[in-house]
Amino acid sequence: MVLLEIEVEGALSIRSQFEDSVLVFVLPPSLEELESRLRGRGTETPEVIARRLARAREELALLPSYDYFVVNDEIPAATASLPAVTL
Repeated sequence: MVLLEIEVEGALSIRSQFEDSVLVFVLPPSLEELESRLRGRGTETPEVIARRLARAREELALLPSYDYFVVNDEIPAATASLPAVTL
C-alpha cells in the first residue's frame, strides 16, 4: 500500500492510471470554518484567502469522484476515522 497526500488533479490522475486506487477526500467542516481557519492563521492576504476559498469550492464539486471523505473537524477524530477506510 502507498499513501499519497496530493491535490485533486493529482488524485484524479492517479485514479486514471490505477483504477483500483482508493481516493479519500479530506474536507473542512464547512467553507465558513475553512475561511475562519485561514484568517485565524494571519499568514495570508485577503486576496489569497479569496482564491483559496474559490479553489475549495471547485474541489468540493469533485467530491463524487472520491471513494471516501473525512471531515477534518478535530484532528484526533479525523485521523481516527482513516483506519475505517476499506482498502
